[in-house]
Amino acid sequence: MVEANHTEISLALGEAVLEVVKKGQEVSRENLARAMKSKAERESDDERLLDYWRACHILAA
Repeated sequence: MVEANHTEISLALGEAVLEVVKKGQEVSRENLARAMKSKAERESDDERLLDYWRACHILAA
């Protein structure tokens, strides 16, 4: 279970990196957090939403 969470969190962070790079923005904590917030707002799966929250928490640390 823990390994699955790490995988999902890594995927969420990776998706955020891709989104930021596609937009030509600097890969920074702020831009990654904005990208994840944007994806989370469109997410209907509660588990996936929780993964975005966890990834944002990691960025804030």
